[in-house]
Amino acid sequence: MGSSDSALAAERLRIDGVLVQHFRESGLTGPRWDQFHRQLLGHGLTIVTKLVRSGAVFSRCGRHGRYLHQQDISPQEAEELASDAVFEGFVYFRDRGLLGRQWSVEHGQPLTEYFVNACVLAFPNVYRRWQTRAGGWQDVQLVDTFASLEHVVTEGTPEDAVIEQQAANAAFATLSEDSKRLLFLHDQGYSHAEIAELLRLTPRAVEGRIRRARLAMRRRPDEER
Repeated sequence: MGSSDSALAAERLRIDGVLVQHFRESGLTGPRWDQFHRQLLGHGLTIVTKLVRSGAVFSRCGRHGRYLHQQDISPQEAEELASDAVFEGFVYFRDRGLLGRQWSVEHGQPLTEYFVNACVLAFPNVYRRWQTRAGGWQDVQLVDTFASLEHVVTEGTPEDAVIEQQAANAAFATLSEDSKRLLFLHDQGYSHAEIAELLRLTPRAVEGRIRRARLAMRRRPDEER
C-alpha cells in the first residue's frame, strides 16, 4: 500500500472513530444514526447478496473456521438468506461492535468492513436454519392451489376450474420452499408478526416476501399464455 493509500485509510479510520464516538454518546439515536443505519444496511445487503449468489460466502465462512456444506441456492433464496444474514449481522455489529466496544480505531478495520464480516459470521446460523426448514418442510401437506391461497372464487364450468387449478399448481411448484411456507402460514390465518416470530424474520421482511411470492404466482400463468 502506497503512502497516499495509507493516509486515506488512516483518515477513513479517524472519521469512523469520530462517528462511533458520537453514536455511543447519543445512544444510537438521532438523524445521523438513522442515516448511517440505512446506508450501512443497504451497503451490507448489496455485498452479502453477491457473496451468497456467487458462493464466495462459504469460503469466507471457512476462513473464520465456520465450515458449511454448500448447496445450490436459487437467486430468490440467496436474496432471502442475505437479508437474514444482514439483519442478524447488524444486531451483532450494534450490540458488540458499537455498544460492546469491540470495534475500535486501533483494530484498523473500517466500520463497513467490520459490518460485512459480522454478516458473514451470522451467515452460518442463517444457512443452517434454512437447511432445517427446507428439509422439514417436505413433510408438510401444502396448500398448492393459488385459488385457495387467494380465496378466489372461480366462475365458470367445472372444466375451467380444473384448468385454473392445474395452472395454479404449476405456478406454486416453481416457488422456493420458503415462499411456499410463507404463503401456507398466511393462508392459515397467521399474521405477519406471528409468521416473523415462527421463522425468525422481521414483519416487514415477511410482508415483502409474501408480496413477491404472490407476484411470482400471478406472473407464471401470464408468461405461459
